[in-house]
Amino acid sequence: MREFAEHIIACNGIHLKDDFKNSRYLELNHEGDRGKKNVNIYLNNFVENIYKLDNRYKDLLEIAAYIFAADRRTYRGKPDDNEYHSWSRSFNFHLPVRDYNFWNTLEVKELLEEALLFMSGDHSYKFTFYKRSKDFPTSIFDDENFTVDRPDNLKVVLFSGGIDSLAGVIELLETTDSEICLVSHQTGLPGVQTTQKGLYNEIKRLYPERCKHYKFRCGLSNTPSRDETQRTRSFLYTSIAFALAREYNQDSIYIYENGITSINFAETQDLMNARASRTTHPQTIRKLEELFTVIGEKQFSIQHPYLYKIKTDVVEILKTHNRLDLLDSSVSCSTTRNKAPGTTHCGVCSQCIDRRFAVYAAEVEKYDNTGLYHFDFLEDDLEKDDIKKILTEYIRLAQSFANQNIDGWYEERGSEIIDIIDFIEGSSEFERLEKLYNLCRRHSKHIEKSIKRMRDLHDSPYKHPRPKSFFNLIIGPRVYQQKTDQNKSPSRKEKGLEKEVPSKGLKKLAKEACEKLIKQRIITEVLTETKTKRNISNLVVEQLKKERYIITKRNENTISDYFRKFELQLRKEKNGNLVVIENRLKR
Repeated sequence: MREFAEHIIACNGIHLKDDFKNSRYLELNHEGDRGKKNVNIYLNNFVENIYKLDNRYKDLLEIAAYIFAADRRTYRGKPDDNEYHSWSRSFNFHLPVRDYNFWNTLEVKELLEEALLFMSGDHSYKFTFYKRSKDFPTSIFDDENFTVDRPDNLKVVLFSGGIDSLAGVIELLETTDSEICLVSHQTGLPGVQTTQKGLYNEIKRLYPERCKHYKFRCGLSNTPSRDETQRTRSFLYTSIAFALAREYNQDSIYIYENGITSINFAETQDLMNARASRTTHPQTIRKLEELFTVIGEKQFSIQHPYLYKIKTDVVEILKTHNRLDLLDSSVSCSTTRNKAPGTTHCGVCSQCIDRRFAVYAAEVEKYDNTGLYHFDFLEDDLEKDDIKKILTEYIRLAQSFANQNIDGWYEERGSEIIDIIDFIEGSSEFERLEKLYNLCRRHSKHIEKSIKRMRDLHDSPYKHPRPKSFFNLIIGPRVYQQKTDQNKSPSRKEKGLEKEVPSKGLKKLAKEACEKLIKQRIITEVLTETKTKRNISNLVVEQLKKERYIITKRNENTISDYFRKFELQLRKEKNGNLVVIENRLKR
């Protein structure tokens, strides 16, 4: 287990290299000399397009942009590391801001850190703010006396160019009389810009005078990225939409993403709290709502209308409104590079696979031109292990939902459900659980329907067999029904690289780990533990992982409960020594 050495990120003219003799020191700049500029943030163009933007919102967009740039410039680790919780990073940002007194408050820093920690899966975020000495020149529209038309029925919608955001926009235009502001983030990649522009032009043609499209360009400048998971992109994306909404006197924004993608249950247990993305997870959305409410000094909400829809439902919305002709213009692929000319989808990432299954379940596959895909798993041979693994685990997850009643489903997924259940609507905990369970069951049924249709259309009994086809390698032998430890290399546990937590020994291990942290002077004062600020348990968990213990998400929650409920307690003795006390609580 590697150490969490801090990445010092000095932004926009801040120079700290002499203060931090650290190989993980990085300077990011979007202003000044061309030779020093390594980030593109076209904030002045964005401001001029919306006529006026409050200084605090300008700060927010720059903060979000620099976080996104640092995310892409900072290496997480190899793919194998991702599966063993080794890819979390520690960031220490130094940024100049216009509204210094606001950003430097403890409440704002904590809300910012909490939102980023959950959505990114990183280890820590710290922020030091500096008073900004100057601002970029703005247009005459930045005059306080200038007013802009702000229609009451305006809706601000995040628009990526994918199926979900496209369906959401079409549904709003078809079922309401609202004017729609589409908000997009563009990194500078021409493919993304082309997709969004093409779809917007078609929507504008179909629904004249109903839509506007605001684009905020931000990305690395002449610098290759080192990480493409882009976990913090959702913070940048929603910050752009929030800033625009507030300038138009709107109290909410709309995010359209199906529930299975938003919740993103880990397909394998080793991915829990690792690669499984949380960009539109209900807890991420709640934390962003809390942050935006404080920034705007007014209650703000993020509407998530498709939380209880599966991908097939989203495709069928386009079908219902006779807009399937737009389907092959949308792009769902999560791969940002290395796609063949003339294709818009890699065909092997989880988003591409989810899209393929959804269009077959909705029986509209003819509108999803197979020429869009660099790799067509239905027609091409499965030569690489990666694609076989992704397809197998995707179907295995769906089958696990099919085989479980609500109790079995909760037992297997409890640690992930805990992260969701308090952040969704419902009159009782059981009602909320039932909504999530039914969502998973419907997803499972539609994956089964997809497979049947795929076989009917691509696996005719009269067709010449292909030994390495999807149907021969995965569907025929039902490899997704086999135990996950079959046909794979020895695990880290089998190699002796990881140790199991002894039965009923977790509290003892947590106490010993905490004592070691005190001895190493990593913990030097009495810390508090809450549900949202795991100041003690996060350190204890990392110490146990460093000692090669296998710590599950459930273990992490239990360790947090020990300190939160004072079963284990940090206490400073009269002589000043810090100790860990075990309290025997009555149950």
